[in-house]
Amino acid sequence: MRRGRLLGLLLGSTTAAWLLPTAAHAQMEEILVTAQKRTEALINVPASVTVLSGDKLETVGARDLQDLAAYVPGLTMRDSGGVGFRSLTLRGLTTNGSGRIMGIYVDDVPFGSGTAYTGNAGFALDLGLSDLQQIEVLRGPQGTLYGASAMGGILKYVTKGPDLNKFEVRADASFGVVDGSDIDRSFRASLNAPIVDQKVAIRVNAYHQHFGGYVDDVGRNKQNIDDADLYGGRAQILLAPTDNLKIKLQMFSQDTRRTNLSQVQWNTVTRAPLNPGGDFTTKLAADQPFTFRFREYSGSADYDFGFATLTAVASRETNKVDSIQDGTRTYQALLKQALGVDLASYLLPFHQGLGKNTAEVRLTSPTGDRFEWLVGGYYSKEVNFNFQQLLGYTAAGVPSPINFATIGLPSQYRESAAFANATFHITDKWDISGGVRGARDDQKFTQAASGLLIGAFPQSTSREEISTWQASTRYTIFDRTNVYARAATGYRPGGPNSVALDPATKQPLAPPTFGPDKTTNYEVGIKSEPTKWLSFDLTGYWIDWQTIQLSAARNGFTVLANGGNAKSRGIEFQAAARPIDGLTLGATFAYTNATLSDAAPDLAGVPGDKLPTIPRWAWSFTGDYEWPVFAGWNGNVGGTLNYVGERNSGFAGSKTSPNYVMDSYTTLDVRAGLTSDRYQITAFVQNLTDERGLVNAGVSVSGGVTNANVVFVRPRTVGARFAVNF
Repeated sequence: MRRGRLLGLLLGSTTAAWLLPTAAHAQMEEILVTAQKRTEALINVPASVTVLSGDKLETVGARDLQDLAAYVPGLTMRDSGGVGFRSLTLRGLTTNGSGRIMGIYVDDVPFGSGTAYTGNAGFALDLGLSDLQQIEVLRGPQGTLYGASAMGGILKYVTKGPDLNKFEVRADASFGVVDGSDIDRSFRASLNAPIVDQKVAIRVNAYHQHFGGYVDDVGRNKQNIDDADLYGGRAQILLAPTDNLKIKLQMFSQDTRRTNLSQVQWNTVTRAPLNPGGDFTTKLAADQPFTFRFREYSGSADYDFGFATLTAVASRETNKVDSIQDGTRTYQALLKQALGVDLASYLLPFHQGLGKNTAEVRLTSPTGDRFEWLVGGYYSKEVNFNFQQLLGYTAAGVPSPINFATIGLPSQYRESAAFANATFHITDKWDISGGVRGARDDQKFTQAASGLLIGAFPQSTSREEISTWQASTRYTIFDRTNVYARAATGYRPGGPNSVALDPATKQPLAPPTFGPDKTTNYEVGIKSEPTKWLSFDLTGYWIDWQTIQLSAARNGFTVLANGGNAKSRGIEFQAAARPIDGLTLGATFAYTNATLSDAAPDLAGVPGDKLPTIPRWAWSFTGDYEWPVFAGWNGNVGGTLNYVGERNSGFAGSKTSPNYVMDSYTTLDVRAGLTSDRYQITAFVQNLTDERGLVNAGVSVSGGVTNANVVFVRPRTVGARFAVNF
């Protein structure tokens, strides 16, 4: 009851603040975005976009992907166990299968694999949020400009580039206590330096973030086993030899290291911890370490011809994942019953990664012309590897000599595309836009495998030719108020499966390939800045999702297959206001109704079933107030209230992964501090009420036993941040 009264009072005060009459208003700054591969004002983009500035990220203390969802309507994060094990989706497009629904970019460079075959597409870039200009989130399919795996939208990290005009150094550090026990800490530093006046500048930054653990292993008597670290940095050089030519070179590195996942073993019947000792407890046969090494080298050049700007971008990415998963609960009873093998534990080591080269060239007309156009071409080639084993151990920790499964899954993936986009300003108030993209995806894959549970499969190839399109119109009904309508398509590539051959017929025991799935999005919206201190946008959308990719069981193997169709309908709202000097308010709201349109036997789903992990309702309120306290110093206080509605973990009819209903939850973050031109000091409490909200539940049935590994929102964390500018 006390918590409910507290949240009610906070909601009441926030709503009242929006309605207060004021004598002085602070003007909103115009937001510029690169969403459509040209720099333009956000209010003029005929699409649903959220922009989080670097200053906003620092104000609210955002450190990783988990902190972003509260500020982006329609964005859902599936957290499988903490930093490095998260995936993102927009507008409800998910079935808990592998493969990327959203595209992820660092500036103009795509991240990760375009194919689901090796598992690399299942990892999101959980970037340390250091020295960023802004984050842009584009909702709905972006297949025309961004190609494969952008069928749900795009998340784009826009880094701060070198500045030719000023020298600056910034450093900051933060410390926190997680759940009254382990320590959070982070250190970040950045430097910008002009080298040659107006011609050459460099920018470098480095960061280390340590995430304190809060899960205890009661079987092995170990505390805080789920701590994690991010190490990263970027180096950039900007060359401007002439007024018309700019060249930027960048090197980017990040390592993620985890001791274990932040998963808790849960009793789905009593809705309580399975193990004694409290909510955050587990029992593991061994540690499950995880490392993710990401490297990116890129170069871009822009040349202004006057009538158009030529942009060329090239990149080289490598990433490597090494992890060990505890498979004891899954395989112990299964192998004892099927093969008579009785071992104490089973571990699954995974080694996977890729090397990827990309190149894009485009020619873009100036923004503001009556007829704006963009044409370009794109090419990428990636070489993927995935090596995994199933190993058994005796109670004494001695490895079993039995080769249960040893699998190598090398593959190659290439995407080549040409695209064009155009906008015609019919009048000063009305314009129409359209775009097309033609792409070809080629894959080559091999399954080299041995062991009791799996066999080899010969090399094979696949080819897909896909076209996508978008059309939109925008009309200015009042000054600084636009309405728009948009239709767009996107797709996700198909590919191969890892399967075995029937010993008698030599035929695959499961489909060796699966096809692409596609989305068609229809939306209407309004974007408005009715006053100098208020802005908002409201969007309604309908998405048809065809031949959805999903996990399927075939003769004892889990593979990817194509199912029927699904749909998602929803409303998104976001607003920002500065009703008086020093006061900044924000609000987001999302209603998402994502359901199956057809029966999905592989999911045990029927028409009308909700898609998993997606809340029907989600909203947030943010408020920050700053005022002068003494010479050169300002005080500030603020908070973020975030609500996530009830979600399903899966489908009720499933025999292997039955549904578990995750309750709604509300979190509250608060902050207060002092700032000057040079220094910033902030105290904060994240999850002030210590809410035990579930962000994910992996429920499985093996050997007649139902198991659940759940992940909670991070418990209460109390800390402080310090920053200095030189």
